[in-house]
Amino acid sequence: MTDSSTENQDTRSSSPPMLRPTDFWALLGLAMLGVRLVQGWIYWGGASRRLIYSVGKLDPSSHGYMAYKMNHAIPGAIFGTDQALSYVLHHPTLLYISIILFTLVELAVGVGLILGFMTRFLGLVSVGLSISLMLMFGWLGSTCVDEWTMASDSFAMGLGIMIAGGGTWWSLDHWIARQYPGLAKRRWFPWLFSGPLPIPALMRLGKIFGVLAIIFTVGFYGYLRGAVYGPLTARTNPKIHHIALSEVSLTPDGDVKFDAYVNAGPDTQGAYVIQASILNEAGQEVESWDGKTLSDLPENDINNDFAYSSFKPTKYALIGVLGAKATITLPHHDALKLESGSYSLVLLSIDGKKWKVPVTAWGT
Repeated sequence: MTDSSTENQDTRSSSPPMLRPTDFWALLGLAMLGVRLVQGWIYWGGASRRLIYSVGKLDPSSHGYMAYKMNHAIPGAIFGTDQALSYVLHHPTLLYISIILFTLVELAVGVGLILGFMTRFLGLVSVGLSISLMLMFGWLGSTCVDEWTMASDSFAMGLGIMIAGGGTWWSLDHWIARQYPGLAKRRWFPWLFSGPLPIPALMRLGKIFGVLAIIFTVGFYGYLRGAVYGPLTARTNPKIHHIALSEVSLTPDGDVKFDAYVNAGPDTQGAYVIQASILNEAGQEVESWDGKTLSDLPENDINNDFAYSSFKPTKYALIGVLGAKATITLPHHDALKLESGSYSLVLLSIDGKKWKVPVTAWGT
């Protein structure tokens, strides 16, 4: 009996101590501390670059204005985001207010997460920011899938922060709970700030958040990149420029008017058009505008839809950056009379790519 009792006592003494709920949440917050600080720094960095270090991002007269980035995103933005972006970009006051509000939200999330203030609520807000970033910019990234990676990581990190809260180290939530214990006992306090949650609720949230993170990450990877089971086949190509041509009209004298839209390609450079040509049904050139002619086009022959991404003449060509839409008129420069029939408008880029659209001419 003595030996058995002693053995049981030894077994009990060697078993791990039971954690109190407060200890458990303190350890969970400590385990997620690095994630919280990194997530906070990411959003602080985005806001501080605009508010402090690169103020041109908030200056409508600057080429660094955030509107340019938003305009670049339109071709691949999803689920109606392209239409929303287009609407906002056409209303400068609403655009400026939207950029300021987005920046202030990023600032609040960044500072709040770094300090551990309203940690769970701001973790939820960071999840919302991740979703908006994925919808707008998730398709971009000409060298790697960096925008998708950023949004996916931020989404999962935000969910983890919502589970863990701020913990007890480097956390204003913990300080508030200690200074105002009555406030900390309110039912809503741990859901918005930090602190122990009911274990059943924690288990449900952990499972739900895990499934959501996988669906968000893999789902958007497949939708934007088509690469869940095979090589990358991007829904909107972020590497190769494409100019969509439409609404083409051709006069018997050889004047041509058309709509052009740079609806794919990298946002780091533009599509350089060095030649425009009219071809007949036999593929023979009947009218042409070389790079010098395109570079000398007057402004009233290029009617840009957006004030940010645009088509414009350069020294040797006509350039259209990602997201640019314009109605372009190319006046004839010879005494040309076209017969009624089918023709083609062909644009040639500096790297040899061609964009072609059929057009019908009506003779006099």
